[in-house]
Amino acid sequence: MRIIDAKQVRAAAPMPQLLDAVEAAYRDVAAGRDRSPIRSRIPMGAGDLLLMPGLRDSGAGASVKLVTVMPANAARGMPTIHAVVAWLDADSGEPLAIMDGPTITAMRTGAASGVSTRLLARADARVLSVFGVGAQAAWQVRAVMAAREIAEVRVFARTGARRDAFAASLAEELGSGVRVVAAQTAEAAVQGADVICCATTSFEPIFSAGWVGPGTHVSAVGSFQKGMVELPPEIFAAAALVAVDSREAALEEAGDLVAALDAGLLRADGFVEIGTIDAGWAATRDQSAITVFKSVGLAIQDLAAAELVMATLARSEDGAG
Repeated sequence: MRIIDAKQVRAAAPMPQLLDAVEAAYRDVAAGRDRSPIRSRIPMGAGDLLLMPGLRDSGAGASVKLVTVMPANAARGMPTIHAVVAWLDADSGEPLAIMDGPTITAMRTGAASGVSTRLLARADARVLSVFGVGAQAAWQVRAVMAAREIAEVRVFARTGARRDAFAASLAEELGSGVRVVAAQTAEAAVQGADVICCATTSFEPIFSAGWVGPGTHVSAVGSFQKGMVELPPEIFAAAALVAVDSREAALEEAGDLVAALDAGLLRADGFVEIGTIDAGWAATRDQSAITVFKSVGLAIQDLAAAELVMATLARSEDGAG
């Protein structure tokens, strides 16, 4: 069994191809070809063990992601989240590879926002605001930039030192062609933004819906359980279109969407799965419409990313041989 580290995963899954792979996975969800169950959460000491098997019809294989979430690790100087992704052959069931789980997760979660931007955001979107500066944040930027020609990136986090450090790192990565701004307030980050990406673990709304201007696309990937409310409930009422990665998973795990439903700000039939949205919708959208994508993360995203990595490595090895 081969071990595929973070560097190899990044090299084998370029973001444009990963967007295509994750979008195809969302189409499978909407078409009923996804065989993956909702993630299992098992208490483990002072944290949780998450199990995420991924399988779809006619796939090249299956994936199983094992994730531990241990909040006390911060005091130990260790990451809060550890993960591995196993890849199994579809025909024989043989385990063929173990991949770096945090990298797969960060990249496919970024790709989710990239896909939603490609399908829902205005074609002329140029200003991106990112809430959160954790491991996920940079991949949100990279993915959205694979979908739109972003000229300005605004970064906001409550901790000023982390916000400034992340903005400096991002500016160095992106170069002089993209302006990077460390926004001093949440309102400054939101006002005038064309795309807003939220990747926090907040239990209360991180901005006001009234700050979001016409034509903005909002993508939220941070909250993943009931009680977590990253988005203001009112943004769902303001949106002309609300999309989720999976209706079943959203009703089970999307705390902010469930809060909007409970408050009567979103109808039970007021949101759709993103895999049902036509690829040309953004080209003809109402330019003043607000759109929202709420993702809780699906095992089929891990599956799609792992399948892309394996296929890329196989092609590389065939060419070398």
